[in-house]
Amino acid sequence: MPDCDFFSWRRETLDAFQSITEACEVTTTVHRYTQSLEFDYFAFCVRHPVPFTRPKMSVFSSYPQAWLEHYQAENYFAIDPVLKPVNFMRGFLPWNDHLFVDTPALWDAARDHGLRQGITQCVMSPSRAAGLLSVSRSSLKGKLLPDDELNARLQYVAELSLMTLTRLADPSVDGLTMKLSKRELEILQWTGEGKTSAEVAMILSISENTVNFHQKNMQKKFNAPNKTQIACYAAAIGII
Repeated sequence: MPDCDFFSWRRETLDAFQSITEACEVTTTVHRYTQSLEFDYFAFCVRHPVPFTRPKMSVFSSYPQAWLEHYQAENYFAIDPVLKPVNFMRGFLPWNDHLFVDTPALWDAARDHGLRQGITQCVMSPSRAAGLLSVSRSSLKGKLLPDDELNARLQYVAELSLMTLTRLADPSVDGLTMKLSKRELEILQWTGEGKTSAEVAMILSISENTVNFHQKNMQKKFNAPNKTQIACYAAAIGII
C-alpha cells in the first residue's frame, strides 16, 4: 500500500500523469499506481453515450490475454453489470456476489482466470463519456486501504487517465461532437421539448420551411434518420 499521506501521493500522481507525452504511457502509469494499491490488474474503459445500441468503447488493460480473449468471445460486454449505467453511476463499485447475481457465469469465469477481488471506479468527462477504471487481484489475502481512501485514490487515477487521454487528443476520447449554429441550437432545444416544426416556427418567428431546412442539416451532421434521434443524441452528449 502507498506509504505516504494522501496529499503527498496526490501531488506525486499528478506530476506523473502530467509528464506523459504519449497515450501508450497511460497504460504503464495506471498499472504502476494500481499495483501500489495492491491490485494485480487493471482495465480502463472509455465508454461513450452514443450510439445507444452499440456505444463506442476503448479499453486500456493489463489483464491476462486469456481473460481478455474469453471476455470478448463470450460477449460479456453485453451483460457485464459493471457497464450498466445504474451501477457505474454509483462511482465506487466493489465486485461481489450481489453485483453479479444475474450473471453468475461471468463472475465464475473471472475468478477462474484469477480475478477474485475487484473494484470499479467511474468518472465522467465533459462530453459525457464514462471512464471506468476496474482493478482486480488474484489473492483475497492482504489488507487494502479503507474504502473511503481507496475510493478517493482510484477516482483520482481514473480522472487523470481521462484528462491525459483528452490532453493527448487520443482517439479513444473522441466522441460525437457537433458544431451547430445559434439558430440550429435554438431549434434543437425546442425540438427536445417536444415541439413540432410548426410550433418551433411560431416560437422563433421564422417559417416552418426554415425550421425543416435546419433540421435536415442537423440530420446530416448527426447522421440521424429523424429529428427525434437528433434530440436524443444531443441530450446524451450534453449539447442540450
